[in-house]
Amino acid sequence: MASTAWSLLMLLLVLAAIPLVLWTLKRVQTFRPPGSQRTLEVTAQLALGARERIVMVRVDGRVLVLGVTPQQISLLTEANAAALPPTAAPGMPPSFSSLLRGAAGLPPGRQP
Repeated sequence: MASTAWSLLMLLLVLAAIPLVLWTLKRVQTFRPPGSQRTLEVTAQLALGARERIVMVRVDGRVLVLGVTPQQISLLTEANAAALPPTAAPGMPPSFSSLLRGAAGLPPGRQP
């Protein structure tokens, strides 16, 4: 009887530890030391379909425009980081259309 109670207690202990371990792993994976910079950052994305999108990624100072589908990721172009417009408001990312127009060298504004 004591071994059954001990086994049940250990099972409950393991089941209780699972959420704690998962929470700890999630926190450790997103942890970055102070002062470190991201080397890969998704700056904008535009959904084209259910699972297709265009993504703008900043990698070590370069800005890449990628086409993403469930089967593959394709480099569409490399944008000039200096030509991209600054963010509209502090802390707010620019719209994807303004980033894409800047990458293509087009003036800001609406398309006729």
